[in-house]
Amino acid sequence: MTTLAAPALDRPQDEARITPSGLLRRRARQTPDALALLDPPNRHALGPSAPRRLSYAETDAAVEALAAYFVQLGLASGDTVVVQLPNLIEAPLAFLGAWRAGLTVAAVPMLWRGTEVARVCDMLEPAALIGISHYAGEHPAELLRGVAATRLPVRFVMGFGPDLPDGVTPLDDAILDGAPSNFLARANSGPALVTFTARPGAPLVPLFREDDDILLQGAMAVMALDLGRHDIVLNAYPLTGPAGIAAGLAPWLIGGTALVQHDPFDDCVLVQQILSTGATVTALPGTVLDGLADDRVLGDDRCSLRHVGRVWSVPKLTDAAVAGAPEDRATFDLYPLGDLASLIVRVGDPSGRGTIPLGALRIDDGGDATEFLETALIGGTGNTAQDIFVRGPVIPRGRPNGPVARDSDGFVKTGLQGEARDGHLAVSRDPELVYHGGFTLAASELDGLYQAFPDFLDAACFVLPDPVVGDRIFAAVVPAPSAAVSLEALHGFLAERSVATFKFPDKLLVVPEIPRDGTTILRDAILRQI
Repeated sequence: MTTLAAPALDRPQDEARITPSGLLRRRARQTPDALALLDPPNRHALGPSAPRRLSYAETDAAVEALAAYFVQLGLASGDTVVVQLPNLIEAPLAFLGAWRAGLTVAAVPMLWRGTEVARVCDMLEPAALIGISHYAGEHPAELLRGVAATRLPVRFVMGFGPDLPDGVTPLDDAILDGAPSNFLARANSGPALVTFTARPGAPLVPLFREDDDILLQGAMAVMALDLGRHDIVLNAYPLTGPAGIAAGLAPWLIGGTALVQHDPFDDCVLVQQILSTGATVTALPGTVLDGLADDRVLGDDRCSLRHVGRVWSVPKLTDAAVAGAPEDRATFDLYPLGDLASLIVRVGDPSGRGTIPLGALRIDDGGDATEFLETALIGGTGNTAQDIFVRGPVIPRGRPNGPVARDSDGFVKTGLQGEARDGHLAVSRDPELVYHGGFTLAASELDGLYQAFPDFLDAACFVLPDPVVGDRIFAAVVPAPSAAVSLEALHGFLAERSVATFKFPDKLLVVPEIPRDGTTILRDAILRQI
C-alpha cells in the first residue's frame, strides 16, 4: 500500500493532516488485531522485562496514554524531549507518544554518555529526558538524571522499566493507566525529529526532520520494494539515524507492516529472528549480510525474506564498487547519505553496486513518478573528487549558515566526496570525518579529547579501515618527558569525563611530533610512520 491519501473527514485533530501519529491511529482502526511491534527474543538480557508483542490497537492505546501523560505533566506543544532508548518496542512508542502530544523528539544513541547528552541539552534546551531503567548491564536513566541535575531547562526525567532511580517518573504506569476519553492530540509547532551527525570541525550537527520528511522516506521504501500490510520488517538499526528510519520506523508507518526490533547486532539472535518471525524485509551491514550468505541462512526453507538490503558504508574511492557484492543475495542497496537520508535502490546491474545514482531519483507507482531526492557534484575541478550534495523532500534541514545549511538551489552538502562514473557517483570519504560503527565523527573532536590528556604534549587521531566497524580509531601521541604512555590511562581519563566509549582509541602510536601544514593535521603522514 503506497498511498498517502488523507483519512476520512471525521478524523481527530492529529489526523487533520497526514502525520505519523495519524497513520498509526488509522492502522489501529483498520486492522486492530494485526501485529504491530515485536521485541527481540533476547530482551530479557538487554532490558527490564521479557519480550513483548503489541497489536496495532494495543500500540495505539499505549501511544495515546503516553501522549496524554506528557500533556498532563505540562509539556507544551513544541517542547523538545530527548529520547535515549534501545531497539525495543518502547522506542517507537515514545516517539509516537511525543508526536501525538505535539512534542519534538531529539533521538540520541544508546552508546552516548553524559558528555554527549549534556551537549545536546545545552544546544536544544529540552524540557524532558526519556530513558530506560537498565540496559545491557548499565543504568541509562540514572545517567540522564545526572545530566538533568545541572541543566535548568530540563524539568522532567522519565523512564521505562522497574527500579527507576529517585526523581525519574515511570512511564509504564502511564501506559497502564491509559488516556482519558476526552484527550485530544496536539499539533507540533516545531520539527518532529532531531537526529545528529558530524562535519569537519563540527562534532555535533543537528538535523531537523518534519513529519513529511519521515513519511516520504517511508514512501520511498514502500514504493521501491512494493511493501504492504502482510510484510514484516526486521529492523536492526536504531531509530537515531537514517538507516533505522528508512528501513524500520518509516516503512512500518506507511506500509502498515509489522515492525520487529533487533538490538544489537547479535548473530545468533538475528538468525533466530529471521527464521522464526516470518520477516519479509530487512537491511543489514555488508559484513553481517555476507555472513548470513556464507552460512546459507538466506537459503533456509524457514527464511521468508523477499527483500534483503545491503547498507553501504563509506569506502575508499578505489574500492567504491566492490566486486564481491553481487553474490550477497541483496535485492536492494541502502546508502545513508551523510546521515541526511537513506537512498534505497533496487539491485540492478552488478557493476553499479556500491555507487550512488547521479541526478534525480524517481520511483514509478502506477504511472505516476515521485521524485524523492537528487544528487549532484558541486565544486572542485579536474580529476579530483568533488563534494556530493543532495536536495529533495526527504532531506532534513540544518541550522541556517551551519554545515548542513541549504544553498540557494536547495542543495545540502553531505560530507561525502565522489567522482562521476557512467551516470553514478563513486563515493569516497572526507579525511576529516571518521566512520565508526555507524557513527560519523569529526576527527577534530577526537583530536581534542586526546590532546586534553595531561601526559600528552600533543595528540591526533588517525584511522585504518576495518571490515566490521568501518574505521578503527588510533591515537598518535607526543608524550610529556618521562611520562609513561598507557592506553588504559587514556581510556580511564575519557571514562571519567563520561565520553562515549566508541571514541576511545584502540591503540596508541608514540611519535616525535604531530605532522601539520599550518593548523591542518596531516593524517596520511601519521600513517606513513607505521
